[in-house]
Amino acid sequence: MTNEKLYEVLGDINEKYVSKARVYQKAKKPIWVKWGAIVACLCLMIPLTAFAIDIIQYNAAVDYLNSLGIVVEDLSDYSHKEIKEAVKTIDAGESSPLTEEILSLIPENKEPLDIPTQVTSEQIKKLTPTMTRKDVLSLLGDTQDIGSGIYIYLYEVDQQYLLRIPFASDEAQLGVTGEDLLKALVPIYGDIAPMVYVNDTLYQIVDPQPNIADEKSAFNLLGKIESKVSSLQEPKENFQANDDIVGAAVYQYGDNIVVEIEGKYWLYENYHNTDLDGNPD
Repeated sequence: MTNEKLYEVLGDINEKYVSKARVYQKAKKPIWVKWGAIVACLCLMIPLTAFAIDIIQYNAAVDYLNSLGIVVEDLSDYSHKEIKEAVKTIDAGESSPLTEEILSLIPENKEPLDIPTQVTSEQIKKLTPTMTRKDVLSLLGDTQDIGSGIYIYLYEVDQQYLLRIPFASDEAQLGVTGEDLLKALVPIYGDIAPMVYVNDTLYQIVDPQPNIADEKSAFNLLGKIESKVSSLQEPKENFQANDDIVGAAVYQYGDNIVVEIEGKYWLYENYHNTDLDGNPD
């Protein structure tokens, strides 16, 4: 089309429509600028969000290691990634050179805890028979040790139960699964079995009781029960019981203990020679 024809066609268009078209074209430009700014902001937010997540995860990992007794300053030589990976490995019940190195930062002279550490049944399920004392503490955290001569770690499970985990030595293995341990839970608000502590050894009453009245000549008097603790606790001092039997005579009977209560003789067996459920090995 020639310029003349084009002019003729355009010449038939009302001038007001041409003016409106000019205004419309001018008005569209700020809209693109606005959306461009929004897109730019979103692009900037993505790396900031990833950075924030990393900080949150890192702080949570540091808090966990700090709960084990490792001070924050001792972790300064490790990257965020190393610390997060180490905590994941520990939480999974596994070990690596990195976790062993970090866990070695736990001070040996840390004050022993005098209350049970709270754990969950899901954590207990992660325990395996081949785990050592150190492995269990790495997974569940340090807790109250109520043993004498051996380790007996006391944990509070699901805020409802108490669990005792014994180890005869540093090299000893757990020997049972986490599922087995969950069967040995004792309700926090329920009494534990009657026990006495004599000559630095903890004894638990035998159930069912055998008839030992005819064996009295084999009893060797050791002394009398001098003090008691709550029926929710284990006695830890010599000639102490967790039952109201202060004054009861205590006899040695082979490897076991006999307690005379109101004229009757009750057999107590070395607690560490019983299974976790209280049954003889």
